[in-house]
Amino acid sequence: MTKAMAVDESRYGVRVNSISPGNIWTPMWAETAERTANPEATIQAGKDAQLLGRMGTPEECALAVMYLAAEGTFCTGIDLLLSGGAELAYGPKSWLGPS
Repeated sequence: MTKAMAVDESRYGVRVNSISPGNIWTPMWAETAERTANPEATIQAGKDAQLLGRMGTPEECALAVMYLAAEGTFCTGIDLLLSGGAELAYGPKSWLGPS
């Protein structure tokens, strides 16, 4: 949809981009983890699913939005993955350790 809208709206000078966040540490994530049998293990599993070995933050999402809005003026039709590398392989990834 992002690409199709970018094509359609480019004639009006409108850029269309999207952001796809992965595991972002939010109150909803915390509440969901608390409902599991082992909240600590659930949170660790969320961290382990990211290549960077941690969850993202709402502030990091905001920075990505600000980039696309203010500085990424030659970006259109892209989906910016904020996933900590989750899509790069299957299974736990934090074994690579933080950078």
